Amino acid sequence: MKLNSSMIRPAIAVALVIVIGGLFTWRELLADDSDGADSALGVAEQSLKVEVGQPLPDFTLEMPSGELVSLSDFRGQVVVLNFWATWCTPCRKEMPEFQALWEEHEAQGDLMLLAVNVQESAGSVSAFVDEFGLTFPVALDANGDVLDEYGLPGLPGTFFIDAAGVLQARVLGPLSADRLREGVESAAGAS
Repeated sequence: MKLNSSMIRPAIAVALVIVIGGLFTWRELLADDSDGADSALGVAEQSLKVEVGQPLPDFTLEMPSGELVSLSDFRGQVVVLNFWATWCTPCRKEMPEFQALWEEHEAQGDLMLLAVNVQESAGSVSAFVDEFGLTFPVALDANGDVLDEYGLPGLPGTFFIDAAGVLQARVLGPLSADRLREGVESAAGAS
């Protein structure tokens, strides 16, 4: 069957309607929930294995340098724990906000930021860290075991942990600068 211009134009119009409708739906899914606790990405919160108000499971991961880091190393500090990947566009957009927060708190020692890369090589993570000029600790969840243990359904995901190791807030999906600061305040206020 040969297509002529009278058949192509309606097909293009239908395709445009589908794409535009999809974009509006996607935008709505990225809107914050009314309680502000999690981003609504159409992701089932039921899959999470960690609850606000509960201690987070400890883990030990390798950093690109080969050094080991554990979540429990930071007990006594507020911790911002972020799960990310280099291919994740929202993750890339968040990194400058995380770096600014780290620079603001690093000298005071009152906050730890730990970025856990999921299932990528040390080389690609190191290149990403260099590209973005990141100076906070980055760990490698090479097999996705910690991601699975926490039940995080996708990337990015950020957890705000108080000085006692208890989860105080979380954001599933993209994180705004305001929401980042609110999460830190929530975790600091509980300590």
